[in-house]
Amino acid sequence: MDIEQSTDEIAFKQRIFFALSEPGRYTIVRMLYHVGHEMGCNELNQHVEIDKSTMSYHLRTLREIGMITTRTQGRQKFVTLNTGKIESVFPGLLEKL
Repeated sequence: MDIEQSTDEIAFKQRIFFALSEPGRYTIVRMLYHVGHEMGCNELNQHVEIDKSTMSYHLRTLREIGMITTRTQGRQKFVTLNTGKIESVFPGLLEKL
């Protein structure tokens, strides 16, 4: 077992645990993973059932951590899970959510 890890990798792992410890963010990450493609914020909000201000807060937190990316098209914002980045530090984690 290799216990050598970079400070950045350790910090990213800690941020993933922090993000998933909150039920709303856990649900967002789980939904994005199981859908398997980018989702519009309005569509995501219909499935997750969190009020819009709380959803915005959770999405900002997930984006700052690096677990999601967002893009804007017109007035709509789209969200994509950074599956590869998460799987690179925790292989198999997302499929267990």
